Amino acid sequence: METIEKFKSKRKVVRTASTKLVNQITLLLESYDIKKEKDRKKLSEYLLNVEDKLKELKTLNKEIEELITDKAVFEADIETSFEYEEKLNDLKFQIKSKIDNFKIEQQPVTAPPVNIPANNAETKRPATSINLPKLRIPTFSGDASTFLEFINSFSNAIDSNESLNNVEKFIYLKSFLSGEAYKSVSGFSLTEENY
Repeated sequence: METIEKFKSKRKVVRTASTKLVNQITLLLESYDIKKEKDRKKLSEYLLNVEDKLKELKTLNKEIEELITDKAVFEADIETSFEYEEKLNDLKFQIKSKIDNFKIEQQPVTAPPVNIPANNAETKRPATSINLPKLRIPTFSGDASTFLEFINSFSNAIDSNESLNNVEKFIYLKSFLSGEAYKSVSGFSLTEENY
């Protein structure tokens, strides 16, 4: 049976690697270009890495928590563990959102077929379908000159969408931010109230 110190030592290594991963992902997200295949591949790799780190941390946290006997130490350990997991989960959602946005942009949008009622003896025409332009929400980096375009697009596509709850809207909001704008909300938890 391993001692608590060995588990903590292993966890420290995983946390250090996780922090480096968080920094790398944050840098990529700030300069991310959805049109670059290299960026999309890197995001997919990062998603797998984040999921692996989360799994490792959860396993080590569980082992350590079972060995802690002091209540105050236990509570402090849980709180710190939660913060690390929350950072990784937040990045996981951002990455998935970017990947999903790319998939959405690649799908052609078509209008449903329209049936035109026949007047008297007119023959019915086949239903038509129209390829609509792809919906594109610009990324907002904090530049005031682009805010109006961003907020109008975001409000119409996401904020007014009643099928999304506030947490989902907040995830989308964070995925469309970069640079200073992203930094200003990156510390907020993904909750209904924070949206």
